Amino acid sequence: MRNIVILPSFERSLKKLTPQEKKQTAESLETFNGMLAFGHFPTGLGFKKINHDKYELRVTIRLRVVMKIEGDACYLVLVGNHDEVRRYLRNYR
Repeated sequence: MRNIVILPSFERSLKKLTPQEKKQTAESLETFNGMLAFGHFPTGLGFKKINHDKYELRVTIRLRVVMKIEGDACYLVLVGNHDEVRRYLRNYR
């Protein structure tokens, strides 16, 4: 079982979202948590590796969650659109 840790950068980016986007993000993260607990990977989440230790989770067609996995911890780093994800990856390799 992995521990999910919410970083301050994730909280800051979450505050910028609309209430509907926040709700969609929460639903996707609940599904992801169930995925971790039961080992079932639904394809609709679009969970994929984007860097050596960073992963992406699809919330909507334009919104993504970036997480970093180290050992037994899963750090929620950022929620944003494609440009914000690219900017993060360019700055924090």
